[in-house]
Amino acid sequence: MMRLIYLSEARLEINEAGSYYRSISKELASAFKQRLAAALEDIRSNPETWRQLDEKYRRKLMQQFPYGVIYHVPKPDCVEVVAVMHCSREPDYWRERSV
Repeated sequence: MMRLIYLSEARLEINEAGSYYRSISKELASAFKQRLAAALEDIRSNPETWRQLDEKYRRKLMQQFPYGVIYHVPKPDCVEVVAVMHCSREPDYWRERSV
């Protein structure tokens, strides 16, 4: 199975979203964590399945939460998570990140 690596900005987005949902309830934070883990597992298992944004990047939407995981496959055994973006944000804000 492919290994996951994260840009630091993506990790920060995960932490910020988790903190936001934790401020509402522990159950909601736990559900967010579970849905993110499921999305990442789907990506690792079948990285070519999810919506292609351009020749390099793809997006997998999370269930139940308004987030999408932006990623690409830089090597055959590796998936790089570029962003975990809220879908109401400016859609291309993450494109300036270096990968």
